[in-house]
Amino acid sequence: MSIRNLDWSPLDRHSDPIHTDLDVVSGAQTRYQHIADTIDDAVTKLQRIVDTDSDSLAGQYVEGLRSEATSVKDSLTKAVVRYHDVAAEIKKYEPDLEQGLNETAAARTDAEEAKNDQTKAHAMPDPQKQSDGTTTPEEQQKGSDKDKANADADGKLAAAKTRLTNAMDALNVAGKRFGDAVNCKKYDDGLTDSWKDKLDAVMAKISQIFAIIGMILGVLAILIPGVNALIIAGVVAGAITLVANIVLYAHGKGSVVDVILGAVGLGLAGIGAIASLAAKGLANAAKTLGQLAGRPRPVTTNPPQLHWGPGAPIELTPMGPAAGAGTRTGPSVIGGVNTVPGDFVMPINPATGWTNMSDWFNNPATNWLLGKFGAITPELGFWESAGLQFKGAGAMWGKLFTDPLNFAKDWAGVIGGLSGFRDLSAVMAAIGGKISPLWYVWGGLNGAFGMGGLIYTGGRLVGWIPAVNPPGVAAS
Repeated sequence: MSIRNLDWSPLDRHSDPIHTDLDVVSGAQTRYQHIADTIDDAVTKLQRIVDTDSDSLAGQYVEGLRSEATSVKDSLTKAVVRYHDVAAEIKKYEPDLEQGLNETAAARTDAEEAKNDQTKAHAMPDPQKQSDGTTTPEEQQKGSDKDKANADADGKLAAAKTRLTNAMDALNVAGKRFGDAVNCKKYDDGLTDSWKDKLDAVMAKISQIFAIIGMILGVLAILIPGVNALIIAGVVAGAITLVANIVLYAHGKGSVVDVILGAVGLGLAGIGAIASLAAKGLANAAKTLGQLAGRPRPVTTNPPQLHWGPGAPIELTPMGPAAGAGTRTGPSVIGGVNTVPGDFVMPINPATGWTNMSDWFNNPATNWLLGKFGAITPELGFWESAGLQFKGAGAMWGKLFTDPLNFAKDWAGVIGGLSGFRDLSAVMAAIGGKISPLWYVWGGLNGAFGMGGLIYTGGRLVGWIPAVNPPGVAAS
């Protein structure tokens, strides 16, 4: 029997009140019964292993095999009860479902007939009066016959609707009985999703969504490097995904690599913020010293294109880039003059002209806390810095076709940390100081780590890189 395709408008319904196929229900009953029989057979065979005399077995594997067989047999014995119950209850439910289908179909037929009777009744002649205004008995009988026909048709339609209602009520009772008989709360067989399973499903979806968001932010952070707004968004996405991955791993459904790389990535973001603050401290001290000493401004014809404010190489996490340290964050603001490589500028002093711009961690939500720890308050606010950083990236990309070699050098310098190292070196050199090349190494490692993070994240999302979950970790 296929799903019915009938007109239910005679019963004032737009669709079939029982949208089902008995053959599909019967097939489900057969399938559940087959599963139950298969499990019974497996339990019987496992019981033979458990009951086998050890004299007929040899080797050190005997006790281990018997133990595993017992464990599996016990689990299957619990599980098979539900399959037997479902198969049995479907078998009980099938006659009720068939009865419901028959009764609703009959009600529809009755209603259709009633509608036809109503049409015929309405078409019957009305009584006609004579010229003197009187009505003959014959004409009066016509009126009575028409009224009776209408009443009979209306009663028949009402009876059809009642028959439909009774059929649906009976089917609902049978359905409730079926549902109560196989309610998952009755079973403790490990087949019902627990609150932990539901939580894991939510965490898996969150991890997937924010991994995609992180990938998008990572690509943007490579194309538009050093923009504080993009970086803080990446940090937030990375933190959310790390929490989700930790929950999944704790329940035996995540990957330890996801957790490790996510934690390392966020750790690098934190270390990068500390390094950025240290670099800002050096630059600010150099600026103060230069102003106090009144040193002459050396001439430079190739100042850095982007102002260095350590804040954003790509962070390697399973979720995509977030933030670290060692990249530059916008156009150079040295003595208030925006510059690009190769431009001739008036003599400037990189130390006294240094401007403290806001990095990803210098935002309205954290600046108060940073101030409590003695961090330098940025001279340019978060959004003003973001605008300059976007503008600086735009100027860099503007040279893609006009000066591709310098574009490649500038872009690689920002991503690899060389630009930040060069800018800080220029600031310190202006007062006769030096910095360690480790600043450059730090930026380069962050850049490489971020590129690797994008590759790993993409591989995990498309399934090329499998989850790594040691056997000892499982949901309790």
